[in-house]
Amino acid sequence: MDKEVLGRSLLEAAYLEGDFVLRSGRRSRYYLDKYLFETDPRVLRGIVYEMADMIRNELAGGTQYDRLAAPELGGIVLGAGLSLELGLPLLLVRKLTKDYGTQKLIEGRFSQGERIALIEDIVTSGGAAIQAADALREAGLKVDDLFCVVDREEGGGAAAAAAGLRLRPLFTSSALGIAPTR
Repeated sequence: MDKEVLGRSLLEAAYLEGDFVLRSGRRSRYYLDKYLFETDPRVLRGIVYEMADMIRNELAGGTQYDRLAAPELGGIVLGAGLSLELGLPLLLVRKLTKDYGTQKLIEGRFSQGERIALIEDIVTSGGAAIQAADALREAGLKVDDLFCVVDREEGGGAAAAAAGLRLRPLFTSSALGIAPTR
């Protein structure tokens, strides 16, 4: 499916109108329900293929990624699909260190100094992605690029840049025909 059709399919699957409180605490008149597009195999497949092409273009341009990383919970489905498509190992980044078993914040094998492509679903303020990037960096990994499905264009790009991340959205809210909530 081409990117324009994919954008329409994403909206058909996941665009909701109403009064919503976002993870950032902001209120919004619309919501992109990531669980609706991530659980629709046709839409998910299209997103994974398009995002994989974005990452392949970075690799072809000389950027190196040793692994992908995805924050729980929404980024994990995308990260798993991209890991399979690209053949790159995946790290899972928890919000909090688990208090049982291995008590890890980052799941998966890695070595310090490896380069990571961070995968996220929706970026609004950038808070969850920045938190994941900080955890990865504290573990000795290099994180410069943040790939997401949708940038809501509500400050997340600027926050990511301030945190040393280049935001690489598949779509922006305006490209999908949605005016950003201000």
